[in-house]
Amino acid sequence: MQITYETKAIKDLKAIEPKTRARIVGKIVQYADAPASQANNVKHLTGSPFYRLRVGDYRVIFSLEEEITIVMTVIRVRHRREAYD
Repeated sequence: MQITYETKAIKDLKAIEPKTRARIVGKIVQYADAPASQANNVKHLTGSPFYRLRVGDYRVIFSLEEEITIVMTVIRVRHRREAYD
């Protein structure tokens, strides 16, 4: 699975402390490599085409696009109290 990041997601990641950022990016890569490994942390958002990956207190909002290959587009990375605003 290919991973792309929107500009807002990159900005969100830069605002997070380095240790936590590395953990979040690691989980994104782990999900892209083997989606079944993070299946219990991924949910489809109700009434939305997006999914969320739970990484501790942070939520990674992303979409999946299937054409020739599956592309995971990370849209936002936010603390859980701000993720669904």
